[in-house]
Amino acid sequence: MVRNRVPWVTGGALVVLLLAIGAFASSGKQASPAPVSPPESARAVVLPANQDHTVLVAPCNTPVSATARGAEGEAPPGATLVELPRGPGFRTLLVPHCQPSTGATDVPGDFPSAAFVVPGTERVIQDQYGKIMVDGVVAESQLILLDGASASTIVVPPCTEAEAGKDGDIVLGQDGRSDVLTAPTC
Repeated sequence: MVRNRVPWVTGGALVVLLLAIGAFASSGKQASPAPVSPPESARAVVLPANQDHTVLVAPCNTPVSATARGAEGEAPPGATLVELPRGPGFRTLLVPHCQPSTGATDVPGDFPSAAFVVPGTERVIQDQYGKIMVDGVVAESQLILLDGASASTIVVPPCTEAEAGKDGDIVLGQDGRSDVLTAPTC
């Protein structure tokens, strides 16, 4: 009986050809670049919701002392006032940085501040880069009010992009005595 070797030779050649194509295709793939962390654009303020809190954000390039004095009376023009009611969990605010090309040069308080209240009562989790990211707003540094702090009003100066993130997380209310706390500048 005569055997035909053509199907075996053709099958072997196809296998070798497919292996060569696979090796060539896999060697041409480049490693995907590591994801880039977006730049910081805000400062986070984390408060326990064990009591009512008022957060007063100073206008850009305004002395924080002027805003702190306003915490007991009338806030300066351009300040942002956020009242957070008592409830379960935590409250997180994101205070956007002042832009370097803006800010008051002659009169304090010319450029208003802002604050975004993050929805929910859970503490916002930091990502793999140590940043809090909510709806495109990125915060690397945090102001954290201790659970036992008696302060009901917190005055927060916004950062500029040049100052951002250099001090990392700051814990407020360690003395536990004051009703009005002024956060340090960035």
